[in-house]
Amino acid sequence: MEKRGLLIYPSTTPRENNAFGWFMEAAARYGIELQVLFYDAPVAQAPVGAPDRKPDFVLMRGYNIALSRWYEEQGVRVINSSGSMILCRDKRRSGEVLAAAGVPVPKVLSMEEAAGGAAYPFVLKLNFGSKGENVFLVRNETEYRDAQEACRREETLRLEALARGVSEFGETPEEIRCGCEPMLQEFVASSSGRDIRVWVTGEEVAGHVLRYNPSSFKSNFAAGGSFRQIPLPPEAASTAMAAARACGLFFAGVDLLYDGDGGFKVCEINGNAGFRTASADIPDALFRNIRKII
Repeated sequence: MEKRGLLIYPSTTPRENNAFGWFMEAAARYGIELQVLFYDAPVAQAPVGAPDRKPDFVLMRGYNIALSRWYEEQGVRVINSSGSMILCRDKRRSGEVLAAAGVPVPKVLSMEEAAGGAAYPFVLKLNFGSKGENVFLVRNETEYRDAQEACRREETLRLEALARGVSEFGETPEEIRCGCEPMLQEFVASSSGRDIRVWVTGEEVAGHVLRYNPSSFKSNFAAGGSFRQIPLPPEAASTAMAAARACGLFFAGVDLLYDGDGGFKVCEINGNAGFRTASADIPDALFRNIRKII
């Protein structure tokens, strides 16, 4: 029997995005009718009392937690769940959960540890952030002050956007302030300018690439990095799978740092991972695994 799903994007997503067709074609191969919607579409919410139109699942391509929770309250499977998305978006909290599960992560530094200068160099980033934006390598007091000021500016911009009603995430002022808090993390020099992005869906690794940038410590594709295919080390695969399970993510992008001893540390885990650099057909793997659970 054919299943029905909704693929929901932020309202700011370009409507000509060619990934829509890629997703729909992959879904059709597994007997899934997929409809693409945006946050601002009135039909993004299935009518209450109309179970014949209730989707079998919703695939969220953004962090609209209120909308995710609405669907969950209607008994619809949301991928990823609102709880797992809240967790992975919070870098500090997700790092704590990963560490408690035995998944290796970089050490998080306190403000006191950073203030004396003994922790230089370290990485400062927004607690809620993506695409390598507002991530700084701090090597001295001046860079530390500049990075902190950048976080304050970003908080102001996000609060102003919320006041104008154009906030991408539908955040509250409190969530914005939490998201713009600086997070201080040890600098893993052995992985400077390179990491491995691993995509996990269901109980399998769906793809991976080496990301690298010879001119920056950040390897993000969106921040100017490049990518190439490499064999995936077994430990990298197992670490990525463990991270996705620990955070309750059905679909995840896991960024792995080389720890210098042949192992890996999870830099970040993303519940809304892009896949422009993917080494495999990520949508095919995603819908193949979704079909198993609906």
